[in-house]
Amino acid sequence: MDSGRIERTLKRLAIQVWENQKSDQELIIFGLNERGYATAESLHTFVAELTGQKIELHQFFVDGKGQKDTIPNCTEKSVLIVDDVIFSGKTMFKALSTICYSNEPATINVLTLVDRGHRMYPIQSSLTGIEVPTKFGEHIEVILNNGSVDQVVLFKNS
Repeated sequence: MDSGRIERTLKRLAIQVWENQKSDQELIIFGLNERGYATAESLHTFVAELTGQKIELHQFFVDGKGQKDTIPNCTEKSVLIVDDVIFSGKTMFKALSTICYSNEPATINVLTLVDRGHRMYPIQSSLTGIEVPTKFGEHIEVILNNGSVDQVVLFKNS
């Protein structure tokens, strides 16, 4: 995926988020780690343009390697968790567990730019840009340029 296709995909996903969003429910978007947050930032811009509302955007480092931010109050709110790629579901499972530990969101949706398939955890992406079932030895890399998602590349390990 080049930057143009990524932008079109994120705009389409933003429309889906907007269509699924209840008008009386506040939306909070969490971008996971570095690449998930870059994806969430672009998506956030498109969703805010569609809704005309102020939408909270937070970066969440699943393994605690980044900045330590507290989880905002998500109780009775609509939560959208965004990641660049979903594979085993482990990262998403950790994020869901942390967010739901002290909150009771009204709804939770998972959005990913790329779904690689092959889950180990029972987590599905409810909104997906593209599905690319990978084979053994293949890897999907989301490349950032100045903090924005620029390319999605499939690598084959030799």
